[in-house]
Amino acid sequence: METNPTDRAALLIAVATASGAFMLGFNFGAFDVIFFDALLSIWVVATIVLVASFLTNLPPRGWFGRLILLTPSVWIILAWIADPAGEDAASDALYVFTLVLMLITLPFIAWVLVSAINPDFLVLPRPNRVAILAALVVFALAGFAMGARNDVFLNCDDFKVSGNDLPANCVSGPNTPNPNE
Repeated sequence: METNPTDRAALLIAVATASGAFMLGFNFGAFDVIFFDALLSIWVVATIVLVASFLTNLPPRGWFGRLILLTPSVWIILAWIADPAGEDAASDALYVFTLVLMLITLPFIAWVLVSAINPDFLVLPRPNRVAILAALVVFALAGFAMGARNDVFLNCDDFKVSGNDLPANCVSGPNTPNPNE
């Protein structure tokens, strides 16, 4: 059977995006937070694509896509300005604003990044694009659900050996006491 290049492109894009979405969802489900390393990785990739769009003929070429890619840099600058230890209303408001800004723009950032890094995405037939987006959503939700219910298939040792903190609902393994007892 002949391999269809369109299907191959769709599969590669789905694997890359759904894998990232799963890990973001899992960590958010298990720890109620998206880890800083994931946010910083988004910033690095968005910044590289943004700079490349000015220096090369690569997308995005329009101001809207470039503005979206600038959002993680705005978040970094605002986070730097805000006092993370501050418990005043201004620090809290700035923190909430940056969080909302990132949550609202994250799907757009993903769309622009996927479109810029793999322009084949834009020319894929609609069913292939829908399949990619479905995979992304399904695995983000699956990651969240599995992170939230990590106690069903992981134990505290799994988190400890990976260098992670222990989620509140982890169950003790053979070598780790349950932190909830």
